Amino acid sequence: MNSNYLKNIMKKKHISMYKLSKLSNIDNKSIWNIVNDKRKDSQISTVVKIAKALDLNEYEFAELCGYRKDD
Repeated sequence: MNSNYLKNIMKKKHISMYKLSKLSNIDNKSIWNIVNDKRKDSQISTVVKIAKALDLNEYEFAELCGYRKDD
């Protein structure tokens, strides 16, 4: 997961780690580990929950997964 992209999206949408935890139904420690790049390979179910909580489109989802969108 692209943690830098996640941080940018959270900042842009004014969502804290705590709020993301509540929106995604993922415990706060797991969110902290993901945001701070302590967890390298998150499960796809976790990535999907985060993407849904942040209301990401397919391009943003791909970027979150570590794929760059075509410019």
